[in-house]
Amino acid sequence: MDGTISILVGATASGKTAVVAGLAGLMTPGRGVVAVEAVSADSRQVYRRLDIGTAKPTPAERALVPHHLIDVVDPGDTYSAGRYRRAAEAAISEVLSRGGMPIVVGGTGLYVRALAEGLSRIPPVPAEVTEALREELRVSGLPALRRLLVEADPVAAEGIAPGDPQRTVRALAVWRHTARPLSDWWREPPQAPRYRYTWFGIRRSRDELRSRIAERVDAMIAAGLESEVRGLVESGVRWKSSAMRTVGYREWRAYLDGDESLESVRDAIVTHTAQYAKRQMTWFRSVSNLHWIDVPGDDAAEVLRKHVEAAGHS
Repeated sequence: MDGTISILVGATASGKTAVVAGLAGLMTPGRGVVAVEAVSADSRQVYRRLDIGTAKPTPAERALVPHHLIDVVDPGDTYSAGRYRRAAEAAISEVLSRGGMPIVVGGTGLYVRALAEGLSRIPPVPAEVTEALREELRVSGLPALRRLLVEADPVAAEGIAPGDPQRTVRALAVWRHTARPLSDWWREPPQAPRYRYTWFGIRRSRDELRSRIAERVDAMIAAGLESEVRGLVESGVRWKSSAMRTVGYREWRAYLDGDESLESVRDAIVTHTAQYAKRQMTWFRSVSNLHWIDVPGDDAAEVLRKHVEAAGHS
């Protein structure tokens, strides 16, 4: 391996997992068969028990190609891009040490960019600092926290929408924990990535992707998505947790309260997933060095195989 790691991105339901499965037993010049292992870059598949709605690789797919960074935290926990980067680099190092071929695969742009381009040097913020601010948000309201942020860090406040509680809390948490404004940390040079990466992306037509999304949502519901969501809620996982704000899960709240029909839930999941896919593609198109693979059918694995071999990832 020459130290260059392949990254495979694409919108949700574009077929990334199937593509990676198709690379099992990859033949490379001079090395023969190489074991491919996937390093997931999915901010929702990190959660345990969120299985059906996040379209995790099946046991058969994981047996064919081992997957890392899936099922690593509980649904009530949070998971940051910085934490992801550290874990992903460790997984890549482990695969390389065995002579395997790691491929980063996922649709969470923030995670992939953190891995490939580096992150700012902001120290991790303790959970209790963030939780205290969330309690202030609940008691005092967003306008009060917004005024505090404008006073503490006017530069960061200017770049955060007044109605964005998550980023407001984040900026204040950094300020309280480090005694430095978030905008100061933005000026710090990012930590350099440990490896070099080559980006590949699956691209399908909008109509085909929408059709695949609808089919996948129907399959999820048939596989028991409702029961999965009920189980999470009944076990105490809160709707406001990061995990339950996921598309495919948050839409069930009104249904479980008796205010929506199953058909309405299904349609909402399809619509929200399609909207998310559009945002993903917009983000990935901003990556200048990404090699697109246009997929007319289901042959993306063979296309990527040729790309990998031609690029000399051996």
